[in-house]
Amino acid sequence: KDGDGITTKELGTVMRSLGQNPSESELQDMINEVDADNNGTIDFPGM
Repeated sequence: KDGDGITTKELGTVMRSLGQNPSESELQDMINEVDADNNGTIDFPGM
């Protein structure tokens, strides 16, 4: 929404709205799996 990528907080909000309850550690692991530039967020260049 604000153009700075998806943070663990934003990912957690989305997942909880879908009925999931991930821990902060699980959220960080998910981000780390796809964080190409290691900045702690999921980025979508060109969008």
